[in-house]
Amino acid sequence: MSNSKVNYFENCRQKLLRHLAVTDRVEEISKQFSSLSSNTERVRFVYDLLDGADLFPAFAEDLKNDDTAMEYRKKGNDMFKIKNNQAALVFYTKCIAHAEENSESLAIAYANRSAVLMEGGYFKECLEDIANALSNSYPEKLKPKLLGRKEKCQEVIHSQKTPLYHQRIPHIPEKSRNKHITCASDSVKIKDSDDLGKHVVATKDIQLGDIIAIEEPFSHILVGEYTSHCRGCLQLCFNLIPCQNCTKALYCSISCKDKARSYHQYECKLLKTFVTLGMDKMKMLPLKIAITVKDIHDKIRNTDFMENGEYRSDRYQEIHNLVDNQDKRSMSDVFGRCITASIIYHLMKLISFFTTDDEEETFLLVLLKHLQTAPCNFHQIFDFVERKGTVEIGAGAYSFLSMFNHSCSPNVVRQCYGSTNVLRAIRSIRAGEQLFDNYGYHYAVEPKESRRTSLREQYFFECSCEACEQDWPLYSSLPDLGVEALDFLSLERLTRGDVGYAQEILEQVLEAARKMEEPQPNKQFAELQEAAKQCFLLIGNFVKDPIMQ
Repeated sequence: MSNSKVNYFENCRQKLLRHLAVTDRVEEISKQFSSLSSNTERVRFVYDLLDGADLFPAFAEDLKNDDTAMEYRKKGNDMFKIKNNQAALVFYTKCIAHAEENSESLAIAYANRSAVLMEGGYFKECLEDIANALSNSYPEKLKPKLLGRKEKCQEVIHSQKTPLYHQRIPHIPEKSRNKHITCASDSVKIKDSDDLGKHVVATKDIQLGDIIAIEEPFSHILVGEYTSHCRGCLQLCFNLIPCQNCTKALYCSISCKDKARSYHQYECKLLKTFVTLGMDKMKMLPLKIAITVKDIHDKIRNTDFMENGEYRSDRYQEIHNLVDNQDKRSMSDVFGRCITASIIYHLMKLISFFTTDDEEETFLLVLLKHLQTAPCNFHQIFDFVERKGTVEIGAGAYSFLSMFNHSCSPNVVRQCYGSTNVLRAIRSIRAGEQLFDNYGYHYAVEPKESRRTSLREQYFFECSCEACEQDWPLYSSLPDLGVEALDFLSLERLTRGDVGYAQEILEQVLEAARKMEEPQPNKQFAELQEAAKQCFLLIGNFVKDPIMQ
């Protein structure tokens, strides 16, 4: 994606400021904007400015096109001939996305992709693609070869050994479930205070390795244009099926596509425009939330953060009450976010999204609110890909995970199982102590002043965690206890993605870490922490597949 696309919203801001400067209105507009008291007033004010300056973007029509599809199919054929199955799979899937509905081009793309899946040992998926090819306009003269592949696939389907995308999602035993936080164990509670805000503390001693919470997002999105993950559920899938009306949305199944319709029916016409503008996750997820709550405008209100004594992950109320730091933001920052909201609002009007004034008001309120909550609260959804490391595939709004304050030496760690986040203790935590996540700035890899500056700019606080207050050194300078922490462990087996070994060795790693936890900090404990994280990565979302290599 070019820089012009990535910087579209900032470019629009600069154009608007130049437009106002020409008429000597910058100071006047700044005063008027600062006097406004509500999100909807701010967005409508900026909307009128953009409209007056004729700065709204053009609508990019997204149409299926067999000629474009054929270009992708040719590229797929070239890759398949040289045994580059990963590239062939990508191009055939793009062909499927662009091919016109019920066309011969679509049918041939399914058939060609089935050949790649057959070679990769994905016999079930191969048969599904063959069925899709035959149910479209597949040429009669080519059917014998395709039916031969179908017969061969049926003979060997029992031998399919598809690697698991992730291990079974763990669960919290019924007797240990939290009565007030639906996704958490009874080892924690949410507190609120003037100096710490909403935060999480232990109600009992928590052992290193314990599961603290298992949370599904209220809302989530796929980041980027993936041809390997479902846009609806984010699951890894090598035989995605397309939306019939746009080229950007691909799903793992008919049921997933149907389930996504409540949201996708609105974004479908605009996805190409969003891609052209360079809409990132910090804009797309707030938009999805604003669309999702379209019909509950009468229920959107700020109330006690634990309504009815319960904190739920599946309820919008908790997401609405996340901190947006609007009172700490500069007027320039808020103005820029109002530009983004105005552009999105303009595009939604083009597709006749709104039917009442109340819907417009709610949309503007929610959209701008979450354009502000996103940088401080929303979380990555990621895969661990063999030989590549951690790769972001999505982003989610997790209400409970957003309750955790930051530490440069965190005592919890998150891992993804699909879009579900599992939170575990990565240090021992005593009853009454606060639980800390890490916002991306760790003492072992980044100097204190650099960490503090980044946290101040993005999250609006001065970090006072133990690592900052005690000025802990980087990993290379950590105190050495004089023992070999990992002499029992084969890091090579973990590095190459041996999931079975990760499961086998995990408890031993955790036990060794518990023994070397004090004094903090020390190099051996840091090494064992990282080994435990590596094990957790391998039993969560892990991509190890010959097609993907």
